[in-house]
Amino acid sequence: MSNYQENIKYLIQRPKTPVIKPPMHRSMFNSSIRREFKLNKGCHQTMGYAEVKVNEPSEFLKKKSKKVIRPFIENTKTSTKNPVQCSCYPNKPSPKKKNSRNFLRENIVDVVRKVPPLPKHRVQDSRDGHTIVLDESGLEPLYVLKKDFGKLPLYIENIFKKKETVRQKEVERIQAIKPPMRHLPKEERYVLLTGLKANWAELNKQFLLLPILTDSVTKVNRKTNLENQLRNLEKDIDLLERYSNLYVCEENA
Repeated sequence: MSNYQENIKYLIQRPKTPVIKPPMHRSMFNSSIRREFKLNKGCHQTMGYAEVKVNEPSEFLKKKSKKVIRPFIENTKTSTKNPVQCSCYPNKPSPKKKNSRNFLRENIVDVVRKVPPLPKHRVQDSRDGHTIVLDESGLEPLYVLKKDFGKLPLYIENIFKKKETVRQKEVERIQAIKPPMRHLPKEERYVLLTGLKANWAELNKQFLLLPILTDSVTKVNRKTNLENQLRNLEKDIDLLERYSNLYVCEENA
């Protein structure tokens, strides 16, 4: 029924709304490109292109058809009596020396005296007769049989010797300037002894303040560390008290 119904509002034609298009994109280089195109447009209008005569199909390029123009040289006859004077040749030709050496005889003597070559060490690795020369293939251990195999090269030994001599000279120079050992005086020995005892007393006080129960890893480590420090200090104090004459080593020696 809807197809046969009419409506009055569709009888009046409505004006069509114009479609507004966005402005066309123009490149910023448009004017410069047009200007450059017009500049080179008529570059051949005055003289035109170069006209080159094209060869006919029958006149294709053949061998020795190019004309080579060589420089003109005047023919001058030279003779052995009056040779051309040149800086590279002497005024008179040197006479040829006759060689009295007999090369044929020398070659025959060399061949007769030559030692025959030894047969090569070959190994057949297939039933078809394929052979391998072991000396040339690298399968034969030849380098192992050398006298200097596994030894330090001579040039490296020389480098080590030079370094050792330089180090020894430096040590001797330092020892000559200042001796490495010196006698410990009584005043310095007394100062060291009092300082070590004071350190031992301080560490002993810390050791006595430790808890009786060592139930953790940190407590065990702290106790063992203090025991080691106390033991080392007791050894040093005993050494200073036992010996009156002591020699100490310099720090820079």
